[in-house]
Amino acid sequence: MRKGRSRPFHALALSLLLTLPLTLPGLAVSAPRTTLPEVVPAPFVYDRPLPLSLPEPNWFADALFLGDSRVEGLRELGSIEAGLWLTQVGLNVRAARTESYAVEGQNLPLAQALEGKRFSKVYLCLGVNEAAWMPEADFYAEYAGLIDDLRLLLPNAQIYVQTIIPVTMSRAAARAPDNGLLAQRNALLARLCREKQVFLVDVASAFTGANGALTQSLSADGLHLNETGNQLLAQYLTTHIFGT
Repeated sequence: MRKGRSRPFHALALSLLLTLPLTLPGLAVSAPRTTLPEVVPAPFVYDRPLPLSLPEPNWFADALFLGDSRVEGLRELGSIEAGLWLTQVGLNVRAARTESYAVEGQNLPLAQALEGKRFSKVYLCLGVNEAAWMPEADFYAEYAGLIDDLRLLLPNAQIYVQTIIPVTMSRAAARAPDNGLLAQRNALLARLCREKQVFLVDVASAFTGANGALTQSLSADGLHLNETGNQLLAQYLTTHIFGT
């Protein structure tokens, strides 16, 4: 009986022995190495606004700003030193592709204004002037066409699309567009950024109060930012960049 019982015991002892690490005097056997899979960065989600980031010195030195009179106010503030400003009062997304701009004492169409120039960034600020009269589909198509135009003219530039800052309650009550319409256009811009893989800069979020409107203290006429408002805009743009 004792002999018969010794076989299972020896088998169990052997199996336990095999599970122990092999250690001999003067010899260490390490465990087998495991190769970890390469970490692949997640793709950038372009319809999500750029997150808060640290500012970078001279970030805007090689940037083009293109837009309407709201951009003119930012330029006049002087806190952002951009490579080039192409602005026009009343500019809309369709006219931005065909109108002429004042550049070094000349009025030049977009292609000529950018001829021979190199910019690594393009900041677009458009949409408020045409919101009340341009159909949604046309707005989307014209904005997409402008992005295509800029990519042909500046193939190495990253494009940043700014959302449309709301207007004050009194301005919205007096004349179109209202802030509900501007919010709809901003949703379109998010969709456009995803389709075109350009960056969404949600400047509107910094100016939209609980009532969905621009705070009166940040604007003199309900549409354009005053000095305090433009300082806030400059701070937002400086701290929401891609690459840090």
